[in-house]
Amino acid sequence: MAIWRIFKVSRKTFVDPGSWVGSDSIKEQNQTIWSILKDIFVSPEAPVKKETFEEAAKRLELTEEDIKQARANYYFYAILFAVLGAATALFSLYLLFFHLSFYGLLLAAAASGLFFAQAFRFHFWYFQIKHRKLGCTFDEWWSGKPSDKGSSS
Repeated sequence: MAIWRIFKVSRKTFVDPGSWVGSDSIKEQNQTIWSILKDIFVSPEAPVKKETFEEAAKRLELTEEDIKQARANYYFYAILFAVLGAATALFSLYLLFFHLSFYGLLLAAAASGLFFAQAFRFHFWYFQIKHRKLGCTFDEWWSGKPSDKGSSS
């Protein structure tokens, strides 16, 4: 080993902001986050087997009473989460206007969004049970009636 390498002094010896901040770690963490996000938003594979509502109910050994109970439960949960979401949204406005808390508004708005997402999920399941059709689309849910074309029932 050359003696000049031992005593080599450069600007990075004393001033290296990249290593102070940990730019290599930040770069690696961002790559990890992007790979996770790609996995989340990749469209799922098509189901191998399509089954109708009646076939699924028979496979799961559900009685008509079980189906009615699940439908009532999903509707109740949808209403409950919608009310909680609305209450949290109103609370976020209260925090903003009466306490001038912008961060409180952001936190309450995020919680409200989660409540509304759960309300949508349970209402979508209720909708599918009500119309006895699996694989409904968002447009069908939005219009309130399932289409007959491409029906799985």
